[in-house]
Amino acid sequence: MKYVVGLDAGGTKSELIAYDLASNPILTKIGGFGNPAVNLDKTINNTISIIFDCVNELGRENCQLIAIGMAAVETGNYADLIKKYVEGAFGVETVVMNDAEMACKAYFGNEDGILVISGTGSSCFSQKDGKGEMVGGWSHILGDEGSGYHTVIEVFKNIVYKFDRGIPFDSLSKKILEYTGGSTRSDIMNFIYNNEKNKIAELFPIIVDFAREGDPYSNLLLENAGRYLGELTEIAYKKNKFKGTVKIGLKGGVFKNESVTSAYIKEIHKRFSSFDIISEDISSTKAVCNIFNKD
Repeated sequence: MKYVVGLDAGGTKSELIAYDLASNPILTKIGGFGNPAVNLDKTINNTISIIFDCVNELGRENCQLIAIGMAAVETGNYADLIKKYVEGAFGVETVVMNDAEMACKAYFGNEDGILVISGTGSSCFSQKDGKGEMVGGWSHILGDEGSGYHTVIEVFKNIVYKFDRGIPFDSLSKKILEYTGGSTRSDIMNFIYNNEKNKIAELFPIIVDFAREGDPYSNLLLENAGRYLGELTEIAYKKNKFKGTVKIGLKGGVFKNESVTSAYIKEIHKRFSSFDIISEDISSTKAVCNIFNKD
């Protein structure tokens, strides 16, 4: 059976889905993270490994196209590098794009829309008149406001502020420090600077749990994440000169939290007169079907 492969490589994990030529999913695999800005070698190894598992099972000779959406791949020559490695390893035409662009094609096909993504990182990708443009998505050093990583770092900034001033830690900070192994200056520094972005972002569910229990600081953090993402959506709308009602897709694990989503929708109600939210969780890998059928 002939098939195409879509790979959505994010800051925490990668999802691969192979589709038959009628766009039906036939195989799903989950692998390691894929963000070359965090760790290029691991990203390449994880990418080759998960694709190998797929084509080994379905037959390399039957694979017609591989489409990869990868966080931070637009930086430098990462896209060309990943494409070279994959095509060299499997001999299959490969398209490599930013993960937000790939998700946008999965949600909107060739139609106009704005896709807001918030998981380990955050970004906003606009598709208008056949062209795509990123707003945000500057990765963890320069941005990622509204993401799981950014929200966790906000907690750590609060921790070090209180540490320096001898102010007692709040309940959330105590729990975070307990999870990371200690509350000394060395403990804090070691965790932040000796762990990759995805490891730090894995603390986000602790904030969610505290918010569900009514912790006001945790709820504020989640609401702020929603507001950040709402502002980012408006920037994308104005920058790309959208008019009237706009389709907005929400994607990523952070949007699975009700507090974030509720704050986000409240924010865009303030900023937009008319919009349509796509709430269905569409796999970014589905973009490979649109790309293949367009060709």
